Amino acid sequence: MAVYELIYSSVLESEEPMLDRLQALLYEHSVCDRDARDFMLAVSEAFTNALLHGNRCQPNKEIKVLIDINQKVLCADVIDQGRGGADKVKKKCPSSLLSEGGRGVDLMRYCSTDVKFVEDEKGDLTVSIRLERQDDRQFNK
Repeated sequence: MAVYELIYSSVLESEEPMLDRLQALLYEHSVCDRDARDFMLAVSEAFTNALLHGNRCQPNKEIKVLIDINQKVLCADVIDQGRGGADKVKKKCPSSLLSEGGRGVDLMRYCSTDVKFVEDEKGDLTVSIRLERQDDRQFNK
């Protein structure tokens, strides 16, 4: 089991380094292509939502990404410092296939085994993503 803590400022330029680091970790742990692609998409959507909707691109706020990788499962907690995110998720209707936005939560659910949204007493929203690994084929860049 390997656990990683990644912390990023809430600026648009943070997403690419986060994804680069996540891709490197998945490669390092020999995660197969399909699992890596699905996990990266789910984490990317959670990160984007934390950045835009939770922290509202306020550079003084942070997004914490906790990654747990083992032989059976990939887990990520994406934690913002926004307020009211859990209520927004509860009220969200499924998105239309043709809509330009609003598909992030649906994509997270589609690409993972389980997704949970929990808001703490301070209002920080944690999006917990869990993906059961399919096999041990090598992840290729």
